[in-house]
Amino acid sequence: APPSSPPFLPPHLKLPAPSSPREPAGNEWGTGAISNARFGGVRLSDVLRDAGVSQPAEAVRAGVQHVHFEGSDGCRVSVPAKKALDEAGDVLLAWEMNGEPLPRDHGYPLRVLVPGHVGVRQVKWLTEVQLAEEDAPGMWNRGLAYKVFGPSVTSVTEEEIAATPTMQEMPVQSMIAEPRPNAKLDAGSPVDVRGVAWSGGGRGIVRVDVSADGGASWHKATLAEGSEQPPDRAWAWTFWEAEVPVAEAEGATTIICKATDAAHNSQPESVAGIWNLRGLNNNSWHRVPVVAIGDGDDDEAASEPQAAAAPAPPARSNSRYGGAFESSEPPAPTSEPRYGG
Repeated sequence: APPSSPPFLPPHLKLPAPSSPREPAGNEWGTGAISNARFGGVRLSDVLRDAGVSQPAEAVRAGVQHVHFEGSDGCRVSVPAKKALDEAGDVLLAWEMNGEPLPRDHGYPLRVLVPGHVGVRQVKWLTEVQLAEEDAPGMWNRGLAYKVFGPSVTSVTEEEIAATPTMQEMPVQSMIAEPRPNAKLDAGSPVDVRGVAWSGGGRGIVRVDVSADGGASWHKATLAEGSEQPPDRAWAWTFWEAEVPVAEAEGATTIICKATDAAHNSQPESVAGIWNLRGLNNNSWHRVPVVAIGDGDDDEAASEPQAAAAPAPPARSNSRYGGAFESSEPPAPTSEPRYGG
């Protein structure tokens, strides 16, 4: 069916115009869209079962292909019925965040959590859940906002937008939290590198590779908290750490990380092959520029102006649902299970 609303954003959400055909139409997030929190509530599958939808297969036979969610702000999206109706999908109607009532900015009094899916599916201020044959109308499902096109496409028609599936699950990705950008490190000496990794669809992280010499050599990181999650329900971050040698040569170099998930999807080296009009799903290797210095450079380096501090690295605490695009305070340490279920 054709979109029931224009596929492009309304005037009050107008995207900045790209300065060139190769600049994506959108805002640059960097690693600022990554967060992790613990949510509490009730499984959507349990609510629907209580309402008479006893089995996902029965709903599908009855023609249900999508489940719509709408918030009081007018945001209406949908996810595949299989994800929403399956108990193992862990879709949650949440009223609690990090052990407290949902903050207003995070959807009080009720929101939906669709773990493993892109953040726009996590509707806040939830007012309606609907079983449907078709996906949700509007820009967030049928419009341009979350449609990914090929790297040579710089303009699209409404017909092309309507024919392109919207984003649901996201690709494997990782980020470096330490050291900070432009840090000065001893050339040839080991450096502790720490970060997090995550993959959409609940696919667990099986390996993270790290380089401290611009990719000339690679070292396997140790997977830490989060690595105990089930490989098919790994909704939260997986922390990793590695001790790797800095490049021998003095001067600018780059620390790089790349992750591999349980389906053996791995991050691409560069954005060239995955560039798209909207700048979505850029999961290319994460790079942090650093400077390798010699022993005689210590005093000089100490007197040089320091780069602005990067955001603090994430706290070593996981939660049931990772990957929603929001900031939040880290939850207090807990001995409870830290993944879906």
